[in-house]
Amino acid sequence: MEDERGNLALVLAAMTGLAGLAPSDVVTRRLERARALIPSLDLSHPDEQDPAWAALLDAVTVQETRFFRAASQLLDFRELCLPTLFEGRGGQPVKILSAGCATGEEAWSLALLASEAAQANSAPAPSVIGIDLCRHALAKAKVGKYPAGPPDALREVPTSYRQYFLQQGGDVLLPAHLHAMTQFMRANLLRLPAGLGQLDAICCRNVLIYLTDSARHEVLRGLVQHLAPGGALLLGATDSPPPKLGLRPWAADTVAIWRKDAR
Repeated sequence: MEDERGNLALVLAAMTGLAGLAPSDVVTRRLERARALIPSLDLSHPDEQDPAWAALLDAVTVQETRFFRAASQLLDFRELCLPTLFEGRGGQPVKILSAGCATGEEAWSLALLASEAAQANSAPAPSVIGIDLCRHALAKAKVGKYPAGPPDALREVPTSYRQYFLQQGGDVLLPAHLHAMTQFMRANLLRLPAGLGQLDAICCRNVLIYLTDSARHEVLRGLVQHLAPGGALLLGATDSPPPKLGLRPWAADTVAIWRKDAR
């Protein structure tokens, strides 16, 4: 059984890029939650679409997120990036991706900022896409309904934005106009769907730290391939992309906001 779990850890790491799936971790923390699934898995043919494998991936993925997490970075994105991204659109909506969106709070925060910018620029409503591997997290994200707390679900939301969140009983909900511009889909960051097309901004924060070095580089390469020239890439404060991806800091005093070189 120990050997089987060790092999499973290696397979999962290859599927997801997640680090920290050594056999001891598998036994003591994550896979214990899904140990009943193990006998039904074919380790020679891992398939993230298979229900058993999907349930196992639900158990091992990290789902930590909050509305306006690292708010200062998002406000820099609002002030410095969004005005540029909305320039010269010719009626085309701005497209933003929340990569590794978990239960969706980041995607909704981006939608709120982008919606405000679109109105200020008399531009079409933006398109915001959240992607993640965890089915349960995505189901919650799509509903857009969160316990109000404690802890306070809006504790990091700047005061001026709290008015946009709806209160219903003990829950926080998102307004209809944000639902109209936001969608969520299941996807693996190591194998991004071609249908994402070209994106004007990508937010991938507090995700890369959970990946192996090789997976981190592969994910970054894939994301940058989908990023439009001049587009913005928001990473975690400790993330630094490799130099050959054609990225440079958006501004000297911004934290982990990168701009793709224009062709």
